[in-house]
Amino acid sequence: MTAGRWIGWTLCLFALGCALVVSSSVAFDIFGVFRSPIGRTLTVHHNERTAKLMLNERYVPTDFDALLIGGSSTSNWPMSALDFAHFYNESLYGSNAVEEARLVHEAMRTGHFRYAICVVTPYMFESHILNEDGGVSPRREALGSVNLLREEFYAADRSLRHIPSPFFPDGGQAMPPTKNEADPFLTYTFNYDPIALESYRQLLDDLRRSGTKLIFLETPIYEPLYQKHLAQFTRFYADFPLRHPDEPLIDFDLPQYAAFRAQRDRWVDPPHLNDASGKEIAAELNRAIHRALPELPTNAISPAK
Repeated sequence: MTAGRWIGWTLCLFALGCALVVSSSVAFDIFGVFRSPIGRTLTVHHNERTAKLMLNERYVPTDFDALLIGGSSTSNWPMSALDFAHFYNESLYGSNAVEEARLVHEAMRTGHFRYAICVVTPYMFESHILNEDGGVSPRREALGSVNLLREEFYAADRSLRHIPSPFFPDGGQAMPPTKNEADPFLTYTFNYDPIALESYRQLLDDLRRSGTKLIFLETPIYEPLYQKHLAQFTRFYADFPLRHPDEPLIDFDLPQYAAFRAQRDRWVDPPHLNDASGKEIAAELNRAIHRALPELPTNAISPAK
């Protein structure tokens, strides 16, 4: 075989391989990018950052009308507890405000959201580093990539072996095992990274301009550590500059929640409630929001917008 013919066959086989990857990606469409996601049950399968970016392309703006914007402390709070809208949980483990803004802005390109619960925690404003960013648009990623193949592999593996997924269609996930950190707040600066803060400011302003009602949330902290770092937490929250006076704040670090926070068996590790307690606090979040906004409807959830 001549060198020219060998190169030609190699290029043909490469093109055929690419075509097979693209066609299978479109056919499986595990994140609802290429055909209507209405009525489909779609989830993350392994890498939440890659998957949620693709899910925000069509699935989230089509099937949900409200968002929870947060970090790992809210990742296992079931959105079914919130009865006044159909919420998607955008929370990421180890996320910061820049990462959350990227996800939500992707959903806002084609969607409108009635409500957004905006979590404010020291960790979200510690840095502005994107923990995973290949610079590829979700639609291009969904056509075929290493990240997509990995997601398809985990989806097929769990299906074939009948393994329950830790990820849920509302964006939430089961809390992983403890990291055995006695006091993770020792590493926090309790300062606002200016780039992270500006990114969150732009996101909140964009949501307000689109007519989204903002609800701010301070998540609970294990009581002994909250008291240990009380001065730092107090200063951090007092300095938060982005909430408007007419926007409600749900604060789970208030004294009336101290008994809940003090029970060590509720916590996987100090910042993270276990799944059962996450379910309890999500129900209390729903009640607290209704107290703050008594005009809200109840049981107003529809499966899709």
